[in-house]
Amino acid sequence: MKSLMNSLSILLAVFSLVFVTSCGSDDDIVIDPGTGINVADGFYFAASGSDPVSTAGLVSENVEDDGFSSQERTGFLGGYIYFAQGDYNLVQIASKEITSTLGGTAEVVTDAGSGCDFNDYYLVNATVDGAAFTVPADGLYRVTYDQTTGEVIMFNVTIPGIIGSATEGGWGADTQLSGTVDADGGSWSAENVILREGEFKLRFNCRWSIDRRIDPAAGFGFDNGYQLFNNFGGSFSDLAPGNNQPNIPFAAADEGIYTVTANWDPTEGWSMVLVRTGDAPVVNFVPDEHEWAVVGDATNLADADMNGTPDGWEIDTDMNYEGFDSGTNTYTWKIGFIGLGVGGFKFRTNDSWDENIGWGQVALEGDVADFTDDGGNIRVNTARNYEITLTTSDDGDNYTATFVQL
Repeated sequence: MKSLMNSLSILLAVFSLVFVTSCGSDDDIVIDPGTGINVADGFYFAASGSDPVSTAGLVSENVEDDGFSSQERTGFLGGYIYFAQGDYNLVQIASKEITSTLGGTAEVVTDAGSGCDFNDYYLVNATVDGAAFTVPADGLYRVTYDQTTGEVIMFNVTIPGIIGSATEGGWGADTQLSGTVDADGGSWSAENVILREGEFKLRFNCRWSIDRRIDPAAGFGFDNGYQLFNNFGGSFSDLAPGNNQPNIPFAAADEGIYTVTANWDPTEGWSMVLVRTGDAPVVNFVPDEHEWAVVGDATNLADADMNGTPDGWEIDTDMNYEGFDSGTNTYTWKIGFIGLGVGGFKFRTNDSWDENIGWGQVALEGDVADFTDDGGNIRVNTARNYEITLTTSDDGDNYTATFVQL
């Protein structure tokens, strides 16, 4: 009997403990799991009906000035965000609460600034309480929000690439990287890339920037315009947007054949990896030693030194090195626009007459009738605007010049 009573006492004690615990009281300790949206203060893209997440946030960025430099712009934000196709708003978060919702219509803008025809981007003139805008396709986007003008820019990153004097294409053509991307990250690579002493940058869709100073359709300027960077410089371990840091240097001691990889992580951002796979082929012709220019009284240059004499035979109009085509063994230099008047001119290198070419040394192609031999100089018979291309396919033994009327 005593054993039974002890058992009943124990059960009663357990029942009492469970009852008190489940009912609680005003003196119980309550653990608050937290309320609100768990991201830092700032601006975020949010899918319709969903809270923003930390990987969809924007950070302060610089913009490009007229001299290819980096400058601050109050209220300018940017980043790289993966969007799934759907409707989105830009929201402002303060103390874990949405304090402002921005929206509008995503319009396609065409700006012919890409070297590989990626000229369309999306523009939203964002307004408070505006409707959600549509992102039409899954993908990684270069995004910015300018609080001065209210513009949201979204540019689909399709082809990352490297460009610069360290690459075979020089500053005129991208070495394109191929790969894939999704919400968890992306990776793009190119194999058998020859890198030599020089410098380069990582950029996207063969363009340096998106220019919001000029309306591409109307051709006139905007008030409070800006240029947003679409490239990275700095170093492999610390990529910096645009011209916040110099071009990425590449030393002569590191010349070789590489597999080049660019990676994007939604949390960590962009990074690059270079893996050396072989020795660079020996070259006897170094383009950097042949900085070609046009010089002569036909170049219509102003009297910059104000000595009363036209600058034509004194000051060069530099040509841009466009790169090397390994398939044709061709090196190319170009002037995209130059006005040539009646007179004479020659090509020369490095602001010196040590290496120069005139009519007798260059094979002219295109609009040849506009030019004649003037004792070694190239004589211009008719004043016109031209694009001039200079090429060599035998390491500088012979050259071809092509003139295209503009």
